[in-house]
Amino acid sequence: MTDTSPEKRPAVVNGRELADELGILQWQVMRAVELGAIPARCTAKGWRRDVADELAAQVPRILAAIEAAEALGANRIAELLEAETGVEGVDRADVEVIVTAGHLRQLDTYKDWPLYSVQDAKAYAREHGDELAAIVAERRAWNAASMDRRQAADELGWRVSELSRVAEERGIAPGRFGRFSRADVAALQEDEDAAAQVAADRLVGPDQAAGILELRRTDWDYVVAAGWIEPVEVREVQTGKYKVVDVPMYRTGDVEALRDEPPAPGLNWEDVRAVPRGKPSLLREYAHREQSRAQAIHRFAAELATREGVEVWAHWNNPDDFWELDWDRIDGKPTREQVRSALATDPAMGPYREAVELGAEWGSVVRWARAMLAPGAAVILDTETTSLDGQIIEIAVMDAATGRPLVDTLVKPTDGVTIHPDAYFKHRLTLADLADAPSWEKVLPKVRKATKGRMVLAYNSDFDYGRVLAHTEQVGKRPMHLADPNSWECLMAARSRFYSHGRRSLDGPHRAMGDCKAGRALLETMAEGRGRRHHP
Repeated sequence: MTDTSPEKRPAVVNGRELADELGILQWQVMRAVELGAIPARCTAKGWRRDVADELAAQVPRILAAIEAAEALGANRIAELLEAETGVEGVDRADVEVIVTAGHLRQLDTYKDWPLYSVQDAKAYAREHGDELAAIVAERRAWNAASMDRRQAADELGWRVSELSRVAEERGIAPGRFGRFSRADVAALQEDEDAAAQVAADRLVGPDQAAGILELRRTDWDYVVAAGWIEPVEVREVQTGKYKVVDVPMYRTGDVEALRDEPPAPGLNWEDVRAVPRGKPSLLREYAHREQSRAQAIHRFAAELATREGVEVWAHWNNPDDFWELDWDRIDGKPTREQVRSALATDPAMGPYREAVELGAEWGSVVRWARAMLAPGAAVILDTETTSLDGQIIEIAVMDAATGRPLVDTLVKPTDGVTIHPDAYFKHRLTLADLADAPSWEKVLPKVRKATKGRMVLAYNSDFDYGRVLAHTEQVGKRPMHLADPNSWECLMAARSRFYSHGRRSLDGPHRAMGDCKAGRALLETMAEGRGRRHHP
């Protein structure tokens, strides 16, 4: 407590000191300043002594101003009214009734919610407390005799939108709070015509429609192609994380009408249903189905393969919903310009040209992988080391074309070199395992011989290239052609380009020859291409 004796009173007081002198709380001082009931600070440090002395005689006015401006939301006002009147169960809905009657003023808002006068609420509790009990009782009685829209829809087995539509058509208006009386809901339950109309107006997709007719999905496509039914609307449906497709929606009543009365003379649905899976539909004679986009693109790819004498790959990029077309080359032919020209002049491809990308990045990986699998073109190399920046303790080299092992040996590290625990966790090799292994000086010539004149493929080529050069330098030998970075290729980078995603582990056994085998399997997978393969 601030000493307020005349000889101790400061010439300037801050907010806490002013509150102590006035006998009110500090937040009340701040609120009074906001409302203008207390003037703003006279100086940077607070209020001058003469101003503080003058305010000491105005405390009732200041408190009245604060009380007059005090406002709460509907829920807090309901709690206040309940405490002031003793009426139990006061709800924000009851507060809204009081506001509508003009007893509560809205003084402010908080996040778009209205704030009502506390002073008005207390006055209402004093003067109209008996009315509040009746308001609460009336609300409770209505709630007991009614249902909200979701409850009413669930009771009927309908959707909320269906309830709203039928109620409007039959002139049934919801009452207070948008609730339907239980009597109106019971009347709708007994209305067979309304239930039948709701069922008939529900929309179904192609798969559901085919199920109603008990037909194969392909049969339903012929029903649509024959013009026997049309969609009511088309909805966008998300089928994957990024992909959205358009799905036609049909009225259930229209589908059931087809089931009950076949749309063509002599058509018997049982005959259509009796056709075995995989056999042509009996409905083909009623409709000519246009060639789908996939059929058109595969036909173009097959014709291109035959005409140019090369293998063609047609791959559907599902997430982005477009087709990627790539192909093998013979002396660089056909070129992308030649294929683009063929695409532009193919009349059947007219509607689909914009949905086809020529020369995908993965296509160049396919051609590269096939070149690496050619006899004598490349080897696959893998190492195991003492650490990420340590010496080689196992190395394997495999012929990429045949899979034949060319080098497969453990390597004894130089004296004093230890195996890092993280490295051991991967390959499980110990110094005892390497005690009788040849040194790198003896293994290096074999590696140079196996890789000479060939491309060296490693899953993480930067790592293996770096370890070979570093270990060779440590033992005072020459790496010769192994020092040329242009003679090394990275399988991991090729994999990322082929699958269009970032780095992934090789999933090999973390032993040199086992990882070489896994690398060759990856190379063969990439050489197969993506999508459907069309041969000459």
